[in-house]
Amino acid sequence: MESGTREKARNVLKRILAAASYDVEEVGDPLDLSAVGSEDALVVLCSDDPEMIENFDSMIYRLRTGEDDWVCRKLLFTLDPAVRTEDCIRWGPEEFIHYAGRAALAEVLGQSLILDLPQPTRAVRRGEIAASPAVVKNAVKETVKEEPQEGPELPHLPVQVSEKRACGISGIHGTAKCRFIPYWSYRYVSTGEREVKDRLVSFDAEGSGAINAINGLKMEINPDDIERGPIPFGSEIVSTRLVREDVEERLVRDVIDRLTQRVRFRYEKGDAIFYEEKTLKPDRSNITVDLETVYVPVWQVRGGGKIVEVNGFTGEVLSVPMDEGVELL
Repeated sequence: MESGTREKARNVLKRILAAASYDVEEVGDPLDLSAVGSEDALVVLCSDDPEMIENFDSMIYRLRTGEDDWVCRKLLFTLDPAVRTEDCIRWGPEEFIHYAGRAALAEVLGQSLILDLPQPTRAVRRGEIAASPAVVKNAVKETVKEEPQEGPELPHLPVQVSEKRACGISGIHGTAKCRFIPYWSYRYVSTGEREVKDRLVSFDAEGSGAINAINGLKMEINPDDIERGPIPFGSEIVSTRLVREDVEERLVRDVIDRLTQRVRFRYEKGDAIFYEEKTLKPDRSNITVDLETVYVPVWQVRGGGKIVEVNGFTGEVLSVPMDEGVELL
């Protein structure tokens, strides 16, 4: 298979697997692609070379995820009808045309392509003994690398909605990516009082909440729900746009506005009765604000030209995509 033909075949196979909701990446020679799904993984080779195909057919590739060690299924695309394999899925021109057409239709309809492939094989679970020493020996060479199970440590709301559930909630067929959106979690305390004409006005108050660190919209976060530990590996961490000083100043203004009171009082002077009104505000120095960055998980589901975002903690759908400014419903 010429290099140009191989590259074209690789590109089409990448689209087919992506349409089937796999996370697809190109890998270096001798392979072409690796594709990771929610429950299985594939490695792909496009070739007519007998020696390369024989090595591919005899090799074992594995992906370790959590407690499981999965044997990757092997997909071979070849234009040579004489090729015979024992341990991989073989696609020729007919299968290629069949799935390329179905992938194109799925993309038009905004649906996920279902591939009719053999079920994935579960290999060695931790604590078990491999059935064959040859399997352990061959497993030294892995195309799909073992991934860390934990991401960086951040204060965050836990992911309580799975990727599959988020796709179901979104109502569209597509792929989902977990993004951690920054929020400024705050708590304020106001103290002090003012006395006017024997009337005592108190400015004692406290409160808490959270402000989206990208668009400034508010939401409620229960401090007891916040976890302080690693987030799921592979999640996207969205950068903060609103700086601490600006958020603190905004909160102080809000507190002052909320606690400002208009007091009307009556007094007599001579034979006349007077009414006077004064506006009383808390002193800025008597207001303290504590801020902490907290991350909220959001599943971004894409499919059929649509983007739907689902709160990964509550399962609620966001009003508009994050890139256009989002508010949690």
